[in-house]
Amino acid sequence: MTHNILCCDGGGIRGLITALLIQNLHDTFPGFIGKAKGFAGTSTGGLIALGLAREKPIDEIVEIYKTKGAEIFTPNGVFAETADQVEPSEEEEELLAGPGIWSCQYKADGLKKLAEELLGDDRLRDSDKIVIVNAAQLWDGYTLSWRSCTLSSLPDNRFRNVSMVDAALATSAAPTYFPPHEVSDELGYFVDGGLFANNPTMTAVSEVIGGGLADGLSDIRVLSLGTGHDPQGVPPALFQKYKPLSWGAKNWLWPSKWGEHVPSMALVSLMFDATATSATAEAEKLLGEAFCRGNVSLDAPYPLDDYEHVAELEERTSEYMKTEAWREVCGWVEENWK
Repeated sequence: MTHNILCCDGGGIRGLITALLIQNLHDTFPGFIGKAKGFAGTSTGGLIALGLAREKPIDEIVEIYKTKGAEIFTPNGVFAETADQVEPSEEEEELLAGPGIWSCQYKADGLKKLAEELLGDDRLRDSDKIVIVNAAQLWDGYTLSWRSCTLSSLPDNRFRNVSMVDAALATSAAPTYFPPHEVSDELGYFVDGGLFANNPTMTAVSEVIGGGLADGLSDIRVLSLGTGHDPQGVPPALFQKYKPLSWGAKNWLWPSKWGEHVPSMALVSLMFDATATSATAEAEKLLGEAFCRGNVSLDAPYPLDDYEHVAELEERTSEYMKTEAWREVCGWVEENWK
């Protein structure tokens, strides 16, 4: 039996891109979502995967990203209460420009409310479809250490009794943006799975094969959808001003004003991007024609909390849907997603 697995990357509000691509495939190929044997996701992609596994309409998920950004990203932090009343100093303005330095940038209350509305009281085990999300456990009582975790609905998965809401909040708890999420007294606190698997393809393949649902790679088809490729990094010219030896915690972790290509919290952004690209490369080599990747090339960086520019994200996605690259994705779906 062939297992069609739909994999959704992390990327905060840029999950709108993934949701729009799924919506387009749903409209183009009736029954597309129903033909998926399983859904895998990390961070915002985990929320999408869980929603689809619970058979929530993709139109409803798209609408969340379009209209609920301010509710998801409820401000927290040292200067949050006074920022609108007092002109911030230059240092305070820099702190407000990026993820939280002294405390998390956002509370999780709004995200939790939306997750509860979308996912109800269901647990992972209640899903009729395979559902897989990634999160990092900050303390494992067996190993006495933190560990990467894949939470799924499969019978042998130790997290299958976790609620879908807890799974969504655990996989989405991006460090410095949202607080760590406590799943239970026994399991403790978790943070964003994007730290090790922002593209969940390889953890999904491992879970399906390891769980005995597929005999091997030949039984799997994976459609992987990204949240947009950001033109960001550290240009070589920057090292003329900030020499390599100066790159300690301040340069790697402080909110950045160095230029359009250098993101705030560069180390965290690098981890998220690198895990996504490495998983894509691994899947291409291992799965070959059984793997397809769709992703939008963005012309500017969009931070994961940049909900004020969702109209631009939608426009970029619409433009991508007119390209040969997206036509190739649609051709692959038509040929392989049966």
